[in-house]
Amino acid sequence: MASCQIRCLNCKTIFDSPIQFGSADAFFSTMLEGNIVTCTNCRKITGCNKENMIFHAPNEGFVGSDT
Repeated sequence: MASCQIRCLNCKTIFDSPIQFGSADAFFSTMLEGNIVTCTNCRKITGCNKENMIFHAPNEGFVGSDT
């Protein structure tokens, strides 16, 4: 099963993203800009964009700017 996680820009905690993708192709072809989420650790608002996302699919490995 594919998963997508966020690295908080404030405290660097990694947590599950509210935005999920079914494949690496979907991750790369989707435009994301200006999304925000509350960090599960420090409770501060952080970006929810490809720049701090980690996507993992069992047969595709890890992708994303923060891997």
